[in-house]
Amino acid sequence: MGESAVKERYIDLKTLREKKGWTKMRAAEELGFSRTYYSDVENGKHGVSLKMMHAIIKTFNVEYEDFYRTDSPGRK
Repeated sequence: MGESAVKERYIDLKTLREKKGWTKMRAAEELGFSRTYYSDVENGKHGVSLKMMHAIIKTFNVEYEDFYRTDSPGRK
């Protein structure tokens, strides 16, 4: 799966992160993942693991149903 296809499947992490005023490093720390892994997920280079999905939902206070929807807040 190409980068754009991966990015289009999930909620827009960059927008959610920027709304909090966080750097990628801060977001990674809050989520409990390395900056490199977080950055790769945000940039569409890696898919989202189940563990990361749960951390994103909790940390960014998004609904599970909105995580994959293209019309949810935080999506481009």
